[in-house]
Amino acid sequence: MHEQRSSLHELGMAVISEIGNEGFDSLSSALDSLDPDFKRLLVEGAYAEIIGRPNLSLKRRELVTVAVLTTMGNAKSALKYHAGGMLNTGWSPEALLGTMWQTLLYGGVPVAIAGIGVALELFAERGITVAYADRVASGSRTDVSRLLLREHQYLESLPEEMQALIADVAYGTALSESALTVRDRELATLAIVMALPNQHPAVRQHLKVCRRLGWTRKELTEVLIQLTGYIGWPLVLPLTRIALDVFAQPTEDDSSCESSLIESVGRHMPGESPELSVFAVPEYVADMSPLVGRYLADIGAPKAQVEPPERARRQCLTDIACLTCLSRSTDTEILSMHVRRALTLGVSEREIADAMMRALPHAGLLSVQSGLLVVNRVVKEVVDVHSLLRPPDGAACPR
Repeated sequence: MHEQRSSLHELGMAVISEIGNEGFDSLSSALDSLDPDFKRLLVEGAYAEIIGRPNLSLKRRELVTVAVLTTMGNAKSALKYHAGGMLNTGWSPEALLGTMWQTLLYGGVPVAIAGIGVALELFAERGITVAYADRVASGSRTDVSRLLLREHQYLESLPEEMQALIADVAYGTALSESALTVRDRELATLAIVMALPNQHPAVRQHLKVCRRLGWTRKELTEVLIQLTGYIGWPLVLPLTRIALDVFAQPTEDDSSCESSLIESVGRHMPGESPELSVFAVPEYVADMSPLVGRYLADIGAPKAQVEPPERARRQCLTDIACLTCLSRSTDTEILSMHVRRALTLGVSEREIADAMMRALPHAGLLSVQSGLLVVNRVVKEVVDVHSLLRPPDGAACPR
């Protein structure tokens, strides 16, 4: 038993060393001080018995891990560690960005932007430069920049150079055909939809496409096993039944030609350049409802007229309620910006609180409580700013 445990520890540490030791020593010390078994379970259980399993390369496992952690939106330190792991196991910086950008359609703009932010932070620390100037100069960049700047006003609070950097990186990632092959991108997409709760039709669809692209039953089973360490057994076990059903079906023998499978992965949005396959809309999504299809097609389209104030206020309150339900650390700053925008539109603090309270049955007490704390902080900041701008009693207002 001791020899087996020793070999598991060695295997686990070898896997950690290959992914990267950055930050692990401090984590290891903290876990030891909490309980030595905590560290042992991490090294021997997570890294040796799960990540260190055969049938799926460590390089592909890091791809899956980054896709899942970006989608979760609540694990920045782990995401940064495994983003470094992607680079350390042979992925290019462009492939790392492409993996994070792939979460946009399925997990939402906030998690995609937050993931790209983590990657840019990592690149800065390692002195990595990712230049997309040639690609950006040759395209209009409207699809990405309008999506980012129109749907998420909080970006407008960033310095102009940072806005341009995020838009350029996002657009360049979308155009980077060689960063991720169709096969690897589909494996990342499968991991993304598996990480989203109760998206069983999407899991079934992407399992089928993965099989058509040549991913084997053993490899896809390893993805399921690996996800137990991130989203937990209760969410993975129902997916195993879907996988068994998909594996029992015959696979069409056309996986040798990746280009012929683009339509199986999704269809392009109207008006989108053919190269922007990262924005492909899955058929099962577009076919759900004409309303969904119209909304997806409208992403990135310029507004024809100024939005009426009352509609803008209602939309802002809807966004606040949605972000309250999500309650991810990724969304905290975005929620703050929506609260600020609501206040500038004339929405009262009570109306914002009421929107959050209406989300209580769906989001739960803790999520609503976190949201209300954000409101209190933002309102205090606004009051403090106003007090600084208000002239002292008896002083003349500046002209």
